[in-house]
Amino acid sequence: MAHATLPVRTGEKYRAECIRWMTEFKPDLFVTFVFNRGINIDEAQRTFEKFHGYIDRKLIGRAFLRRPDKRSSYIATVEKPDTNIHIHALFRMSDIQKLRFCLIADGIWETLVKGGNLDIQVVHCAEGVADYITKELRPQTSDRLLLPRHAEISSSR
Repeated sequence: MAHATLPVRTGEKYRAECIRWMTEFKPDLFVTFVFNRGINIDEAQRTFEKFHGYIDRKLIGRAFLRRPDKRSSYIATVEKPDTNIHIHALFRMSDIQKLRFCLIADGIWETLVKGGNLDIQVVHCAEGVADYITKELRPQTSDRLLLPRHAEISSSR
């Protein structure tokens, strides 16, 4: 799981930079991944990453790892890790991928997290959802900001 690296700023300034960055990302879907059980932050991140691999395999095919340019992209945040851990994610993908995601994501998540659920919404206001998912994000919690591994790999080429 790649972690975002943004310049360290103080509280609200850091959050404002994250909101701007997420808005410029131009997400298509806003998805909340709910576990509905006790789970630690590392296990939550691994499960979310596994979901991302499964969804891209369904969207792109078996060779999805060799096609990072075709993979869905996301910016995600882990929220409430000590009480009711869940992950908010902003996804960007093609129109056909978006449609297929909405049809198959619940089933994939249910397979990975028995009793878990998803809330999938189309993004109408990127700044609004970015504001919402960064409400607990500060420099000291920046390890809760998640990016897909392929984004880090493809940006270094």
